[in-house]
Amino acid sequence: MIKTFLFDLDGTLIQTTEIIIDTFKLTFQKYFPNLVLTDSEYSNLLGQTLWKTFEFYADDSQNIDEMVTDYRALSNQMIEAGLKAYPGAAETLKYLKAKGCKVGVVTSKMRKIATYHLELTGLLPYIDHIIGYEDVIEHKPAPEPITKALTALGARAKTAVYIGDHENDIIAAKKAGVQACAVTYSMRLAEMLSYQPEYVIDELEHIKDFI
Repeated sequence: MIKTFLFDLDGTLIQTTEIIIDTFKLTFQKYFPNLVLTDSEYSNLLGQTLWKTFEFYADDSQNIDEMVTDYRALSNQMIEAGLKAYPGAAETLKYLKAKGCKVGVVTSKMRKIATYHLELTGLLPYIDHIIGYEDVIEHKPAPEPITKALTALGARAKTAVYIGDHENDIIAAKKAGVQACAVTYSMRLAEMLSYQPEYVIDELEHIKDFI
């Protein structure tokens, strides 16, 4: 029986995928005007921290903190315009809490930002703990974010599952010894399936069947 449910945030609980990619495109136009990326390359950025992404493309003369600041300003404008949770997210989290399950969010976002986005979408009341960017040294696909969430919740790996939309989520779950669940509405479904997650769901409400 699964007793602990850990969720990625962007692209899993909240509908930020298009916002993130559009923000990257606008930021890249400013700082890397000659850069051309494929749709697959853009979708791969979803599983990385902002600093890792910009460090990869920047040269020594460019200020990465400035890029991150500009990215966040653009992203915030789009999010304030209408951030939404995925269908069934609130109902599913409410159901899990009613069943006595522990619910956590494990994200590469800064914890303060993640908390605000959960609040905007009405999901925060159902979350027991959040692991964010500043809480770990090694980010996904390393297992540290998930293992820290388990420790914070007093949970065991063998009765936990991590739900995500990127192959880094599946890899991190496997390394942490928890079961992995992929969402099919991801832009990285084929990549996730190559790592053989234990579960694949079309809708968040299907998680109710795990109990």
